[in-house]
Amino acid sequence: MSSVARNHHWIPQCYLKGFAKDRSKAAPLHVVDAVAQRQFATVPRNVAAARDFNRIDVEGFCPNHVEASLAKFEGAVDKALERICAARAIRDPGDFNLLLNLMALLAVRNPGMRESRRWTEEQSTKAFVSRALGSEQEFDAVLAAAVRAGALSAEDQLTYREMRDFVDHDRYTIEVPTTQHVEHELELVDTVLPLLGRRRWLILRANADAGSFITSDHPVILQWIDRPKDDRFAPPGFGLRNTEVIFPISQGLAMIGTFDESGGTIDADQRQIELINGVIIAHGRRQIYARDDQFRYVGRDGRVRLGADALHDLPRPAPSRTES
Repeated sequence: MSSVARNHHWIPQCYLKGFAKDRSKAAPLHVVDAVAQRQFATVPRNVAAARDFNRIDVEGFCPNHVEASLAKFEGAVDKALERICAARAIRDPGDFNLLLNLMALLAVRNPGMRESRRWTEEQSTKAFVSRALGSEQEFDAVLAAAVRAGALSAEDQLTYREMRDFVDHDRYTIEVPTTQHVEHELELVDTVLPLLGRRRWLILRANADAGSFITSDHPVILQWIDRPKDDRFAPPGFGLRNTEVIFPISQGLAMIGTFDESGGTIDADQRQIELINGVIIAHGRRQIYARDDQFRYVGRDGRVRLGADALHDLPRPAPSRTES
């Protein structure tokens, strides 16, 4: 019986290797890690992955069904990226379609988003539990309903005081099964993909003397072009005008999509690459990936820095449960 893959990437190796020394899964990839507070070289297989990240529990399906399907998709993406990088342009509509599908998947699928969804579910559930414990009578009514529904047996019941003490001391967390995460993410892909397709895309080519693009564990960047003055806290949306999506394709190519600007292809100068790299670092979650530590970027203070200094500007989040 063949072994089943358990190391699942949320950033595919076929994409990550485009930022390594020579676009190979075996080539060294420079990593800046904000949580570990260090920089190191490794290979694409060792980053942006977690055990059983795509494993599902659905009757009639193999647990690795989604991972196997993604592997076939990534095989096609790998060939498309190879053609795009060789031509330094997107010439085939099929390759462009595969690239947009990759972007949609990367935009909605990562440990940070899963933890955010889990936290939201937890807050909602805890609020419900707290309301159910408003009085002993309300608690008994909820408990009786749970027993009738078969969700709880009469022998498993706790007293009101035991439950009240348990909740008041916040002795529990709420978990969301991986299957639910995967289902939710695939639904989001169907929402985001057509919105990406409606944008006009500008392809930026990095010449050898202008530097190289980097990427991160959150490579699809959605941001305001001009933040609304009447609501400075409004989040950008993939379907909203006055927003742009920035996506580094490889160390030599990046793309910017808007609803209002024209598309096409341009040769990016050093300043444009520095600015885009700065945006990528500012939106990174935990890790930055690059050819080496000599890339240039614009830091939070507006000064141009080298990659060796990137820990200074990369946000430092707590590791998620998946990543830790």
